[in-house]
Amino acid sequence: MGTQLSQFFLAPRPLTEGTHEATTCVVQHRTDPAAPTVVLLSGLGVGMSEPRYLWAVLARELAGQGLNVLQYDHPGQGDSSLTGRLATPDSVRTAAYSAVAQARRIGSGRVVTVGYGLGNLLVAELLRSGETEAGVLVCPGTDRCRAGAHQPEAMTALARRGRVAPDELQDDDTVAALLDAMVGEPYQPPQPAGPVDAALLAAAAVAAEEAFTGLRDARALVVAADREDRDYARRTGLAVREIRHEPTKWAPSWHWSYEPRRAVLDAVLGFVREMLADPAPRELPKSGPSPAVTETVPGPRGDRISSLNFTSGGEHLLGILHEPGPRPGGAPQPVCLIYEPGNPGQRVDIHECGPALAHAGAAHGVPVFRYDSRGMGVSDGSFTHSTWSRRLEDLTAAVARLRSAGVAERFVVVGNSAGARLAAMAAHALPEVTGAVLWGPILSEDGEGPTPRLRRVDGTLAAEWCGLWQGVAYNRDDRGRDYPRLLHDSAVPVLVVYGYDETGEDHVRTMLAETARHPMWELSVVHGSHGFSSRGLAEAVRTTTGWAAALGERSLPEASLGGSAHDR
Repeated sequence: MGTQLSQFFLAPRPLTEGTHEATTCVVQHRTDPAAPTVVLLSGLGVGMSEPRYLWAVLARELAGQGLNVLQYDHPGQGDSSLTGRLATPDSVRTAAYSAVAQARRIGSGRVVTVGYGLGNLLVAELLRSGETEAGVLVCPGTDRCRAGAHQPEAMTALARRGRVAPDELQDDDTVAALLDAMVGEPYQPPQPAGPVDAALLAAAAVAAEEAFTGLRDARALVVAADREDRDYARRTGLAVREIRHEPTKWAPSWHWSYEPRRAVLDAVLGFVREMLADPAPRELPKSGPSPAVTETVPGPRGDRISSLNFTSGGEHLLGILHEPGPRPGGAPQPVCLIYEPGNPGQRVDIHECGPALAHAGAAHGVPVFRYDSRGMGVSDGSFTHSTWSRRLEDLTAAVARLRSAGVAERFVVVGNSAGARLAAMAAHALPEVTGAVLWGPILSEDGEGPTPRLRRVDGTLAAEWCGLWQGVAYNRDDRGRDYPRLLHDSAVPVLVVYGYDETGEDHVRTMLAETARHPMWELSVVHGSHGFSSRGLAEAVRTTTGWAAALGERSLPEASLGGSAHDR
């Protein structure tokens, strides 16, 4: 049988009134009910596919080898944050145990766990408790995790800080190092993780001391990128696989370069194959209570969060719809926001700006839909084949799906960074798109960076890019398209949002002049640079949702919906 890709929410107990806050967003690759299952546990403050798709690529490759795979977002982050629940050590552990119970239910009962960032700590705890047969710790940063436990005063002060953005946690070396270890990669503006619960971060430092020292001779592999992790593995009697990377301006850590990423993937794949080639243990761990499975859960203000999936080009795409309370008579909402990230991009995105937009939209009475295009995030396909034309096809399919579901008849596309190109294309090509918001728009490639290395990947010629392979068709498709002209000709209202620190750049000054020339274009300047700061993101989200709500109150355009772009 082929892989069945699905998305749902898990609750550790049957859903009843008041228990929705325990739900966790899960993506499941079910290949064979008689096969083992691999559970991937992500880092803190990043979505389940993580910013550069290491987990997404691994999930696809494991499923391609006939294994079942389960990914999820920790409570309080990513798409598990939409119910408004903050993360706690207990909720994070409960979600991990529920994911393992679900993994046993969909497969043979054999489970291997693979951790990254915070996920490494959970894998260690699952191994120690006997809940999982074997595990992989991907670059766990054991010394950085455990250092916090030896500074109780610093951890006590950290725990009092509430929910904070990573840029606010760089003032203490121990805390910054702990954050890097729990996220899974170094703090790298302007692409940081989303906000984190400081109390959870402090508790993780204390828990790491016991978890990592209790793994002697466990069936575990440590993938080590530094000497400290290598030495830890050897002292503890664990298998170790070393990866090497020389930092450069364009690849400051191993996450940004293809060879070390490939080495991590190969190490995990090899270990999983080796473990599962052995006979199953005589007694598999007993499955805990079966978690409840649902595709729709209530949000924090009477709103509704749903898994809304669709197909494009024969491939399965996964999305999340966040809706405000129903309108009288069940009428569609006046307008729906659709979020489009740049590249590599995913529906959660940096700063977790996707969920932030979803929360704010629902609060303003505006539904927000976020999805992963083909080959991006957790959806089907290969990133190598991504182009803006293919993404427009995906967006067209998304609009049709939302209209058929009765969500709305008019749509505003929010394009972040290079995603602004798709907002421009959609405003010009789709009559249903009656507004565009551009967050820090990058409307042309500047050719900056080293000469790309080319190789044939997935049947097409591709260039190395941020640890991934981007097909040369991407630039060919992009070349010569005048995005400002597409916006101008669409005659839709446009909101342009820039970070204050980027307004002096040449391409930004050009766009500012373009904005000033159009009476239907508005400008908002917020705190930060490209990608904004945590404060600037809050400003951008607030401005965007208020603007969209006001736009929804205007009358429909004269052109009938569903006509061609030339009907405007």
